[in-house]
Amino acid sequence: MKALAAGVLAAAAWSAPLLAQSRDRSLARIDEALARPLSIVGGLGPIEHPSPKTFGIFTLTPPTGRGEMVRVSVPIGELLSAAVKGAATAKRRRQEAAARRTVQAALDGFKARQPAPQR
Repeated sequence: MKALAAGVLAAAAWSAPLLAQSRDRSLARIDEALARPLSIVGGLGPIEHPSPKTFGIFTLTPPTGRGEMVRVSVPIGELLSAAVKGAATAKRRRQEAAARRTVQAALDGFKARQPAPQR
């Protein structure tokens, strides 16, 4: 435990001079340039993207990062919940059908045990 504490203390003492250094100005300029959107034609602002288009379960959304041409999203949660609900509904239908068969068999057995009506 003492060795771990000594290691943490040594790492903190070693990294303190690195944290005290000022950030290089060229790196700051590069970060600023990357943060600004790049316009293709000078003087034009960023292009407004149309609303997302849906093709079946796929939704095409506007790209958000550099180098993206198209972004496709699939509603995994909706598909999964629909599958679970479908399985639960099928299970309930099978249970109801089995209960109907059991009740019908019991009624048929009861009718068979009844004496024939006297006239």
